[in-house]
This record gives sequence, structure tokens and C-alpha cells, in this order.
Amino acid sequence: MRYIISSICIFFLFSCVEDELPSQNRGLIINEFLASNNSCCSDDYGDFDDWVEFYNDSDIAIDIGGMYFSDTPNDQSPYLIPSSDPVSTTIQPGGYLLIWCDDDQEQGALHVSKKLNKAGESIILLDKDGLSVIASHTYESQSTDISMGRNPNNYDEWIFFDNPTPGYFNN
Repeated sequence: MRYIISSICIFFLFSCVEDELPSQNRGLIINEFLASNNSCCSDDYGDFDDWVEFYNDSDIAIDIGGMYFSDTPNDQSPYLIPSSDPVSTTIQPGGYLLIWCDDDQEQGALHVSKKLNKAGESIILLDKDGLSVIASHTYESQSTDISMGRNPNNYDEWIFFDNPTPGYFNN
């Protein structure tokens, strides 16, 4: 009887879903994005710009400064993320970082010249060599103020969120 109770306890202990992404050590991943932001989430300047959220699924801090961002495969001129502000471009282990797709680079290192298309396109982060793909996702038509992100219960599935969670665990 003790064996059965212990087995049941162990099963429930390991089958519970935690409030964080499963640790896969995939490195830097696209976790959520919003391609049509009219009133959901504003940047530090009060603008409702499109955004992409990256998650660091590794055990080390990752600085995206010097990497490239694009919305088009084989882009001949991807946007170079400035390496001049590592405090804002570094993602700690288990941390999130938003890139604002607004073409307002004067607002800081996390504001890129590539805007997202509501009708669908790609989100691509390239390594510092400008060629190696770090993370990418191709999406289809999006709805205003509804984000798309990784399903917290099935990490490889993408779902829509009526209540976007930029900078936080998807729920």
C-alpha cells in the first residue's frame, strides 16, 4: 500500500505544470509577439507599437546587441541591433526582452526599423555574423490587440492570447 501511495505522489509531483517555460536549454527563443497593437501594451513613450518578446531558455545571459532582426527570409539588409547599450539588450537566464517594431530607433536600442505585418510574415533573429538564424517564426494573419505565443502547456504549439503578456510567462 505504501508503494502505491508513494507512486501516486511522485506521479502528481512530476505532472504539475509550473509557472515558467519548460527548461529545454534552447537558448534564445521567440516567445510571444503582437503584430497589430492599437491599445494593448505601450512602450516607455506611450506608443502602441508592435512587439516581439524573446525568452532566454539558457543558463547564461545573452546580449542581443550586435545581432540582426528581420521580418523577411534572406533579407539583404536586416536591422542591426545596437551593441552600445548592453544593459538594455542583455537577457538574463529565464528572462524576457521586448523588441519594439516601430521604426523609432531614436527611442532606444530595443526599437527596430522593421515593422510587423498584420497580414503575416516572418520574425527572424540572426546571430552577429548576419547569417546564422538564432530564432525564427513565420506567422499568418493576426488580429488587432491579440498576441500569438507559445502554449505554456505545449511549448511547441503557437496559440492566440486575448490578454497579451509581454515580459511575462504566457497564460
